[in-house]
Amino acid sequence: MKSIYREILKHIFVKINKPFFLSKNYKNFCLEKQISIGKKKYKIYYLNDGKIYMDSSESKYFYIYKNSILPKLSIDIEGIKNSSNIFKYGINKFCKNFNFETVSIVSGRDAKDNYYHWLIDVLPRVIILESELKKKKDLNLLVPDLNNSYQKESLSCFFKNKQTNFISLKENKFSKFKKIVMCSNNENYEYLNFHLLSKLKNKILIKAKKKKIFFNRDFKKIYISRSDARNKRSLKNNQKIENFLIKRGFKIVVLSKFSFLEKAVIFNQAKVVLGLHGAGLANILFSKKKTKIIEITSPKWPNMFERLSKCLMLTYKKINVNKIDKKDNLVNLSIPKIEKFI
Repeated sequence: MKSIYREILKHIFVKINKPFFLSKNYKNFCLEKQISIGKKKYKIYYLNDGKIYMDSSESKYFYIYKNSILPKLSIDIEGIKNSSNIFKYGINKFCKNFNFETVSIVSGRDAKDNYYHWLIDVLPRVIILESELKKKKDLNLLVPDLNNSYQKESLSCFFKNKQTNFISLKENKFSKFKKIVMCSNNENYEYLNFHLLSKLKNKILIKAKKKKIFFNRDFKKIYISRSDARNKRSLKNNQKIENFLIKRGFKIVVLSKFSFLEKAVIFNQAKVVLGLHGAGLANILFSKKKTKIIEITSPKWPNMFERLSKCLMLTYKKINVNKIDKKDNLVNLSIPKIEKFI
């Protein structure tokens, strides 16, 4: 029955939306200009009568003109095949028509609910598009989603005195706009550019200062506890390790107890940051140069925090673990092994 239902939908929406095809000649449909931040260059695109579609099942983001998919502008579609949903089934949604211009900071790799990619992939687009955002008296901003408190709080750092209409792509998966303004995509869903990320960090810390968010010296050395993590990956002997670290002058930090701006200030004040691989370490974005970052990680896990540390000129060390209980996602780590690094 499901296959029959899908085929019926396919035929109905193919008649409504028509089939889609790839077009590499994006310059026929949109204008572009180039800007530099530090030593890196980025392009800003202006797509008139543009559409955007989020295929959540395949995590692909398509910018479309009429029925032409623009791969240079789209996200996560490298190596797309004819078997992809958009070609096989079309788009089984009605296109929602917004009769106004929008600036898009939409990005890939599940940035709609991934804290790391929100910080390193979504928010940097605000800095790249800053000159365009300033032009808009009434701003319509297209975002991956706006369901999490950190998303709302972080965006408030940039649009305090401007009337801003936030549009969630997650809630409007297939939409058309009078004009879409966007910037070129990054490598590996990360903007690893010291000058770009420094501008982003400074704007957020200025906002925290205006809000008078300060802490005492308790956060000089911090250990990021994962007791609040959705992913239950944690240290098997976590309580013993925390007790040991407290004796060594570390503050145990449960990040969910702090607001977005409070986390920014805590990481900016810390001189040593220790933590198990996880989204919370993305906050090293706010750390000062040469802050000591110690990541408990596995050779099997991504090295995103090592790359981010290098970009930000932080002092990075890693404690590699090999014994991981796959059933309970518990990591075995001895206290003597930690002692060597702190």
